[in-house]
Amino acid sequence: MGPPGFDIPFRVWNAHTMNTTRSTPSDQPVGSPSPGNRPRRHSSSDNPNIVFIHTDQQHFEALSAYGNPWVETPHMDRLVKEGHSFMKMHCISPICVPARTSWMTGRTSKETGVPVNNAPLNPDIPDLAQWLRQHTNYETFHTGKWHIVNRSERESFDRVLIQQGPRFGEQTDPDVARSAANVILNRQSDRPFFMSVGLMNPHDCCYTAGAAGGLGKFQLADRLLDKCPPLPESFVPDHPDHTRHTAGWTEDHWRFYLYSYYRMVEMVDEYVGTICDAIRKSESADNTMIILTSDHGDGLGFHGRLSKGFLEDQSWRVPGIVVFPGRIPADVRDHQHLICTLDIPATVCDYAGAPQLPDTPLSYSWRPILEGQAVPWRDYVVGETSTSYLGVSFRDNLDTKTIFYDDGNVDVYNTAEDPLEMNKLQGTPEGDSIIQRHRGWFRDYLNHIQLSPLPTWDHLRPNHVRHYGEYLAWYERMRQELNNQEDKS
Repeated sequence: MGPPGFDIPFRVWNAHTMNTTRSTPSDQPVGSPSPGNRPRRHSSSDNPNIVFIHTDQQHFEALSAYGNPWVETPHMDRLVKEGHSFMKMHCISPICVPARTSWMTGRTSKETGVPVNNAPLNPDIPDLAQWLRQHTNYETFHTGKWHIVNRSERESFDRVLIQQGPRFGEQTDPDVARSAANVILNRQSDRPFFMSVGLMNPHDCCYTAGAAGGLGKFQLADRLLDKCPPLPESFVPDHPDHTRHTAGWTEDHWRFYLYSYYRMVEMVDEYVGTICDAIRKSESADNTMIILTSDHGDGLGFHGRLSKGFLEDQSWRVPGIVVFPGRIPADVRDHQHLICTLDIPATVCDYAGAPQLPDTPLSYSWRPILEGQAVPWRDYVVGETSTSYLGVSFRDNLDTKTIFYDDGNVDVYNTAEDPLEMNKLQGTPEGDSIIQRHRGWFRDYLNHIQLSPLPTWDHLRPNHVRHYGEYLAWYERMRQELNNQEDKS
């Protein structure tokens, strides 16, 4: 049962089929690592097809299966029921290009040289699709959004079905989903395949930030208030990072933004269903793994923020679901393990029988967790941003969190007791203790990654060099400071 006001199903218009009703999932059944670890190889008979479905800008709780009453996502809900949900999944950098570059390389944004959108990938770094083509018998496909600069999909994959076209997911996602489904249902080959499917929505929310009307249709807000979600408890008006988007917004406009966002989630859920129903109907259903996640989240009014680029959880955390029928347990909600989208290449390589990509010490395979093995796991997860500010965040297994800023300030939270991050602990005994522990994680992190040199490759812009130079200077300064502190202790 949906929330009040959802008595009429949300309608999705499809220009090709003119189908104006939301579908429901098909009833057809679905046929410890240390930083330098490399996964074991497996025989070819163990190698499944792998379909990697990624949405864009999906909040980690924007699924009805997770208890959100303001959105209906029957297709993703079915994946939750059939698979393993990582409830502590994080992206490595909450902005499109850095996040996507990292999940295809297994390296952080400061190792790829991609700190901000439109920054080009170091051409010497291999990506996952290239690696599978070089080291396995997998056939590789991509369709939809890619958004990795200086690396064409056609350089990486055997076949590209649809390259990223117009910017609106409402226009492109139907064809992207159908192109994936067509290959899944009609492919004639004994080779295993890896398929990357880039769906755009709910990213269309980026074009609704305009209370005067236009693309955002904000003039409808007054007519739909009874269906609009309430503002979150941590909402504050006029956040300085977002006033250029939200100047003049009333609280009703904010609520309509949330309403619009959830409709876009419902749109993309429809096309997740198109792909997954094709998998279920395919001859290889019982040997196909599905990985579903998003590049980053959305502020959704928490702390008065929208969009992405910051390190509060609404932007940093993402949904993460893996389905592999008969091979991993179903209906698992994993609140224990700290997970990162940086782990996707290691996981895919493990199941594909490929060696791990080079120089990826922070990319861990999920395979032992998915298969129920008790293995040592990471102590902390890290996120970085260069968009709203220069910052790095750590969350550890005690559910404590810090955000370090390049100006020396630190925000500290106990997210077990304060999940909305409303009570900053810096300056308290608890907060000071957390900072000291997390400075140790910061040191450990800097000593494990290989910072990319200041970029000199093609397609650079002056702001790329400036952003990256500032980050390199800060990280090198922090590495020296933290290592000196360790030597004295």
